[in-house]
Amino acid sequence: MTRLILLLLTALSAPLTLAAGTAWDSLPPQSQELLQSLKGQWQSLPPERQDALAHRVQNWKNLPPEQQAAVRERFQRWQNLPADQREKLLQRYQNFRQLPPAEQEALKRRWNWFKNLPPEDRAAMRDKWQSLSPEQKNEIKSRLKNATPQERRQMRRDFIRNHRRK
Repeated sequence: MTRLILLLLTALSAPLTLAAGTAWDSLPPQSQELLQSLKGQWQSLPPERQDALAHRVQNWKNLPPEQQAAVRERFQRWQNLPADQREKLLQRYQNFRQLPPAEQEALKRRWNWFKNLPPEDRAAMRDKWQSLSPEQKNEIKSRLKNATPQERRQMRRDFIRNHRRK
């Protein structure tokens, strides 16, 4: 009896699974226009992908024009990157997503700290970092990793102060 019920549930759920998703014709014309490049493969996309794309298009339409312009600019920069650099960035993003939440938050704080530096300080730090040998970079990473938060802040301040003069 249990086998029969499972068989019936499986058979009945199959059409429902196939029916899920968003039909191309049910998309508003503006959404179809934005997703035009996917029209030919829309039916073969998994239903959850169709739903996610339809949802993203709706979010896009709700963005103010200046935010849409900023997104377009970032997308254009992404498209202009060499394939190997895009791959490297994707790998870094995947590595970041695999970190525990506490480490992700710590990295976000450090990134925000760096982003909020004056442009000349960011440039000086970036230039100095890129000029270091792999051994020097590893030594700094090790010192930062083993330092207390207060010591890390002081190390960053010293790094900026020392390289601003040069």
